[in-house]
Amino acid sequence: MKKSLLLLAAMAFATASFAQTTPAATATTQLPTHRVHRMGMHKGAHKTPEQRAEHRTAMLTKKLSLSADQQAKVQQIMLAQAQEGQALKAKYPAKEQRQALHQEMKAGHAKYQSQLQGVLTADQYGKLAALKKEHHQRGGHGDKQKAKS
Repeated sequence: MKKSLLLLAAMAFATASFAQTTPAATATTQLPTHRVHRMGMHKGAHKTPEQRAEHRTAMLTKKLSLSADQQAKVQQIMLAQAQEGQALKAKYPAKEQRQALHQEMKAGHAKYQSQLQGVLTADQYGKLAALKKEHHQRGGHGDKQKAKS
């Protein structure tokens, strides 16, 4: 009984590992999120600005119950922010330039937040602020040290 269970488990493992290593499967498959984090890459590292904007808009729609009109406006804001972020990363590719990149991204973030504030209701914007605070407290942007101290 034990031998047949062991043999069955070994066959399942071999089949699963073979399916993962076929060239067709690896060429079109992105790494799962948990593996991406272990390798030190950011979740959105391989997404286009359009994909990032779509993802952020969908998340905000779900969390803030956006109307169709708000969705369209938020999508435009998120797309502009993602495109600007991509352009800034191309402008400052070296590690030594991270401080300048950070300053420009921070200024852009403030600009887009004010645009969002104009689109969202006061209640929705309050929920967004609460979500951001919770995200930072969990260490969502490497702020674990700040949150602990």
